[in-house]
Amino acid sequence: NIQQTKEISTIMIGLRQVAKKDAASEEDLEAPKDEGKGPSTSRGASPSGATYNPLFLAKAVLRKVVAILLASDDGGIATPGGILALLRDVILGLIVGVIFISAFIVLDHFNVFRSQGAQNFRGVAFHLLNDPETLATVEESSDLRFMTAAEYDSKRKEVEDLPNKKANLDDVLRRRKAEVEESEKEIEAIKDEYQSLKKNPLLELDKFCGECIWAGKVTCDERVKFLEGTWNTRPLAGMVSAMEVATCKKQ
Repeated sequence: NIQQTKEISTIMIGLRQVAKKDAASEEDLEAPKDEGKGPSTSRGASPSGATYNPLFLAKAVLRKVVAILLASDDGGIATPGGILALLRDVILGLIVGVIFISAFIVLDHFNVFRSQGAQNFRGVAFHLLNDPETLATVEESSDLRFMTAAEYDSKRKEVEDLPNKKANLDDVLRRRKAEVEESEKEIEAIKDEYQSLKKNPLLELDKFCGECIWAGKVTCDERVKFLEGTWNTRPLAGMVSAMEVATCKKQ
């Protein structure tokens, strides 16, 4: 900041003055020596002709600058306490910013005051929430399903009606089972009647030839199936009808 810059400038000026005074009174240990002359200049020499070591000055200024940057009232950010303080300030700033923006948008929504920026922000947010790609991404990442109010009411009503539908289906299933049991009983009774009719010598059903040709067109079995499918004729009655043609009766 400006205060630190001023302190650095003051330090540099002070160091230069000290370096000039020391060079005028003593020999610079790091400066190159002249082999043809004495180890030092005369103490009465003019300060303007004295030399000083720039490397020493640069090192001193650098050390002071680093010390100023690292020094602060609460230890600086280089220490663990300073890093925590910085993170705390950043988090608090974000929370306050989010609260402020939210309150700003809510007040604009209830027409407390009008702001074009809040309206634009709300419009962009609604656009993103209605975007199919954005909704698909959010649903996939959060394992949720977004739907309209009408769709939600329809699904809820369907779920509420499931017990009634299940009860109706169970009733239908019981009726179907009862019908199947009755049909099985009728089949057993018909089987006995069928066997007795098949063995009746008057009908001669034991002489029926299914592979024989009926009227020179189809087999006798095909004729019986035709009568069953077309006229709903019982198998025994169909066999008797087919045997009216002599070719369907074994000789």
